Amino acid sequence: MRYRILLFDVDNTLLDFDANEEEAFKAVMKEMDQAWSEELFETYKELNTDLWKRIERNEVTVEQGVNRRFSDLMAKYGKAVDGVLWEKTYRKYLNLGIQEIPQAHQVLRRLEESGHELYVITNGVTKTQESRMARSGLDQYFREMFISGRIGAGKPSGEFFDYVKSHVPGFEEKEALVIGDSLSSDIRGGADAGIPTCWFTRNADAAARDRALEESGAKPDYIIGSLPEIFRFV
Repeated sequence: MRYRILLFDVDNTLLDFDANEEEAFKAVMKEMDQAWSEELFETYKELNTDLWKRIERNEVTVEQGVNRRFSDLMAKYGKAVDGVLWEKTYRKYLNLGIQEIPQAHQVLRRLEESGHELYVITNGVTKTQESRMARSGLDQYFREMFISGRIGAGKPSGEFFDYVKSHVPGFEEKEALVIGDSLSSDIRGGADAGIPTCWFTRNADAAARDRALEESGAKPDYIIGSLPEIFRFV
């Protein structure tokens, strides 16, 4: 066994957050009597991407950021809304999202049965991540879930990874592997913490993958396009 401890991201690594996000967004727009459009959703995604980059840089907390993202969004369209209420509504639908990445259950079950120690490392709101993992049944494979909303620090910060290291019994960097889709939080954070990394780049062609690597400067130890590929090196 090359890696005893496997640290899995959740969104777009185990659960299909992109699909979940679009469903929840449409539901919020319908409940709030706001016309949905592809352009509105794309604007939201751009705003939300920028928000999580700010969270990763510790410029705002998760709670501060998510509670104003809908008010910031609708302000772009000349409408003042209660950002906290809209976020609460969005969270209600987001918590229901359990669309899985293909073969997630099979891969996690096989890893657990082979003696690997599995942990979740995720940025997000604690209740949402716990709810989605429990409803999907994926939580059963993990010894503990390290969630930024509960820890008070998120990936890629050293504080987050130091917390993980101190709460995993017998943690050794060389025996651990970070698996995630984000070059900026998972791969950078793991590398900075001295932990080997595996970049899960689902649906990316070779040119897009190489461009992302060049722009980010990240150097993952492994790259996979589907979860079962992990068995090549764990």
